[in-house]
Amino acid sequence: MGDRILEVEHTPGEEWVVRFKPAGLNWLPDETRKHLLGARKEFLLALRSAVDQAIKHADEGEKPKATRRTKIKVE
Repeated sequence: MGDRILEVEHTPGEEWVVRFKPAGLNWLPDETRKHLLGARKEFLLALRSAVDQAIKHADEGEKPKATRRTKIKVE
């Protein structure tokens, strides 16, 4: 990862990988660090929301689907 604070990997059609290294913020001014840490919190809240939505979607997929019965006359 080197000395980067934030690293993002993405391959189209695949997952996103975000690496955040808060220890790397020590060299930044206090105000900048405060903004970046606030942004980290907002990112985590957005991630929580996305995970909640994924769980909801998974729960809906597990519900048994209603089947429609059709009578077939066999001779």
